[in-house]
Amino acid sequence: MNAVALKKFVEENQKLALECSNLLAACNKWERECSLYDHDREALMDFANEADERAKEAEMRNFDLEEEKKKLEEELNFYKFRSERQMDEVSTDDLHEEQILLDALLTAMFGKDETTSTANSFLEAHSGVEECHKLLKMWTSLKPLTQKVLALAAEAKNLEKDKDHLTINLHRAEEEVNVLFEENNILNEENKRLIRLCHREKHISGSGGGSLSGKGKRKSSPKLSSPVEKKIDFGNLDPQRQPLSPLQSNSPESRMRKK
Repeated sequence: MNAVALKKFVEENQKLALECSNLLAACNKWERECSLYDHDREALMDFANEADERAKEAEMRNFDLEEEKKKLEEELNFYKFRSERQMDEVSTDDLHEEQILLDALLTAMFGKDETTSTANSFLEAHSGVEECHKLLKMWTSLKPLTQKVLALAAEAKNLEKDKDHLTINLHRAEEEVNVLFEENNILNEENKRLIRLCHREKHISGSGGGSLSGKGKRKSSPKLSSPVEKKIDFGNLDPQRQPLSPLQSNSPESRMRKK
């Protein structure tokens, strides 16, 4: 009985030792888990503290921006009120005088009949534009100053067209100058060649006459055909040139000639 009891006691001790080792391993594992948990908790606490500080800074920044916004709104209202007051200070008499001066200036530039016809023609020519079409419908109710402004716009449009035509004419004239310059060079070279041939003919004629007089014989020298008498065909040197673009009939120069 003692041996059986001893064996059983040994087995129980072995089981208890195994359980103790398992418990120690589990304890070590849970200690590591607790350590990691403490580390994470500290990191979260630091992050929360940093977030609180940023929130306080953002709140202070928001407060400063609100104050700055109020100041800017006050300045805006002040300048708006000041601008409105300055506009109210402009009297209607000044505006009326400005219109009178502008009307007098345009009247001096355009005659009354010329203003009406020019403005009407301008609107009819540009009736495809919506604004011009509406003004053409309102023609009978348009103010004289408006008609003069339209005449001024028509004059500006005509001057722009004249400028385009003058630019085209200038380019074509430059091309013709280049062509004439090339033709002149060709003619100069041909002239030099003919002069050399003429001198050569004179030299041959002079030397031939001297030899005949030395021998005492008077024979008529054969008539040499001079290259100068040959017909030179320069027809292929004249290229077809385009005519210059005509200017508008209502250009400032044409109006001056009419007057």
